[in-house]
Amino acid sequence: MKKGKLIYIKRKRAQRVKKRAGGVTLVLRLLSGTAGVIALSIFFTLLSGVGAVVGVWAYYTRDLPDPEEIQVVEEIYETIRFYDSTGEVLIYEKANPLGDRIWLSIDEIPEVVKWAAISTEDRDFYTNPGVNVRGLGRAFVNELRGGDTQGGSSLTQQLVKNVLIDPEERYEKSYSRKIKEVILALAITQRFSKDQILEWYLNLNFYGHFAYGIEAAAQVYFGKSIDQLNLAEVAMLSPIPQYPALNPVDNWDLAKRRQEITLDEMVATGYLSEEQAEIAKQAEILIQEGGVAERFDVIAPHFSLYAAEQLSQILDPDTIAKGGLDVYTTIDLDLQAAAEAAARKRVAELTEQRLNVNNAAVVSIRPRTGEILAMVGSLDYWNEEIDGKVNVALALRQPGSSFKPYTYVTALAQGYTPAHMILDVRTCPNPNDPSWCPENYPDREGNRPYHGPQRMRNALQRSYNIPAVRMMKAVGIGNVIKTAHAMGITTLRRDLDYYGLALTLGGGEVKLLDHTYAFTVFSNGGVMYGIPVPEERLEMGYRELDPVAIKRVDNRLGETVWAYEQPEERRILDEKLAYLMNDILSDNSARAWAFGVDNKLAMPDRPVATKTGTTDNWNDSWTIGFTPQVAVGVWVGNTDNSPMKRVPGSYGAAYVWNDAMIAAHRDLPVTTFARPPGITEEYVCAVSGPLPNEDCPTWSTKSSSPVQSQ
Repeated sequence: MKKGKLIYIKRKRAQRVKKRAGGVTLVLRLLSGTAGVIALSIFFTLLSGVGAVVGVWAYYTRDLPDPEEIQVVEEIYETIRFYDSTGEVLIYEKANPLGDRIWLSIDEIPEVVKWAAISTEDRDFYTNPGVNVRGLGRAFVNELRGGDTQGGSSLTQQLVKNVLIDPEERYEKSYSRKIKEVILALAITQRFSKDQILEWYLNLNFYGHFAYGIEAAAQVYFGKSIDQLNLAEVAMLSPIPQYPALNPVDNWDLAKRRQEITLDEMVATGYLSEEQAEIAKQAEILIQEGGVAERFDVIAPHFSLYAAEQLSQILDPDTIAKGGLDVYTTIDLDLQAAAEAAARKRVAELTEQRLNVNNAAVVSIRPRTGEILAMVGSLDYWNEEIDGKVNVALALRQPGSSFKPYTYVTALAQGYTPAHMILDVRTCPNPNDPSWCPENYPDREGNRPYHGPQRMRNALQRSYNIPAVRMMKAVGIGNVIKTAHAMGITTLRRDLDYYGLALTLGGGEVKLLDHTYAFTVFSNGGVMYGIPVPEERLEMGYRELDPVAIKRVDNRLGETVWAYEQPEERRILDEKLAYLMNDILSDNSARAWAFGVDNKLAMPDRPVATKTGTTDNWNDSWTIGFTPQVAVGVWVGNTDNSPMKRVPGSYGAAYVWNDAMIAAHRDLPVTTFARPPGITEEYVCAVSGPLPNEDCPTWSTKSSSPVQSQ
């Protein structure tokens, strides 16, 4: 398959032969030695409080590896196959995971890597008999009190669980599994050196992104060998095996938190000083995103890698590592091709005009299910000149005025109406910083005009900056951020003072995927649809649902092991608020004053809600828009964040968006945004928004009361 080309491969529906699921089988010698006996005595003494001791040893050792021999047998792995939404086209095949493992001997592994693992997982590793006796005791006492049987595992026990315990039993919370872990850990410690055990541990663990072993992880996340990593990077990698999905590419906040915990543990162990740990915590870390993709041919590489990461949240690491899975994704290859063509076409036109543009990203989502229909992370994944491997759909970029709807829907929730009058006059809203006075987007002559009193509807659709800043100040920065988070934005985690009122103009960074997904809440009448996020992310206060990239997963026997049959849903906004925003954002007559009647933000055959965004320094050009059936978000710019030459959202991203939306709706019936009960209409003064009065008795426009103008 040629890189970068959309080549269709028909799936062969042949009956697959079931392969015997092995494991890396370590055949052990009989357990002997004082330390092992003491540890087992303690273990069975603890066990005696919850079950019989008689026959335990014979029962739990009957199926353990042969103690008379020592050998290592490699696991049989199969590839994981990803298909498009039809199930007929292979878009990505992940080869044998063993091919991504780079084995290092213990002498080749830096000391700092060893001690990062030991400090966080098993401080007494070099002196214990293979089990953490105190930790094991605490775990069983906790269970006797009604707690969990998990916990107290030594580094050796973790190796046993991840490699030797049968996959079907590996994640059970049972005494049976725990007893086998302890027996095998004691036996391994008797037979092998601590360095050998540590070598296995660091080479056999799964680190996410299909990286097996610490060296492969260093290559995937940082693009360099383990001996080239600094302390901060080592501490970032060390805790990943416990929860591979919490890696710095997919979950930066949690990965960073776990890195700092690792550094604190290394201080507690005595390997680091507090000063060294603090320096490492503050060190800049540069993550290489998508490093695994260059090894394999793939259709829609950015989407395929995103689907692979979502798979790691759906299934346990061992099932993924074994492979043999058929993954049926949500991608519509026709829409993907149309989005790619639209993006390349517009960037080529802008390049011909010498406007310094080389890249674009597109995301398309079905609002009613949360399914991702297309994801263009860059114009060409394989083009190093534009940093094509960077998935700009997941990158942090400033959204410009496309952020304003979060401010205005917050205002509506507080009782403001689309007819509310906002003054568009020169203002410096921050008394502590009189130098910052927001200005409107420049007109064709380069002037930044003021427009006097404006109704909220017009201020939003014409994208006037000063009214948006005034409204942000009125409703509160924190309330707007809370709205954005609830709707799906996962960034904007700094203190409120960091953003200030400029946030409403796009002064904070968001992800295109998040931004588009958040706008589907408007489209759905205030409801979010998707797949539940991992529990670890809920603790961080993220949104409760994620957009969906996978519809079904079958194992090697053709059995469905996971399916997205019914979308989860969450009510985020009152349906009346969502309708009002849809009505405003689809009002082309209000928009025409600033963008012209014949603009790229409307569709000829149906109502569509749209918002553009442009950063002041011309780094980012945005357009986000939707119907009840499809939402499309587009970014245009340069991956390296260099500025374009006056390419606003309406001239850059809007052209791509329009083409992608037309393609997405080609065979869809015309639908409108459903109007909920509780909306009433009144006549208001057309310019300033109040009810008719003696100063404005006749020149008026029909408007809802208290919330909709038309």
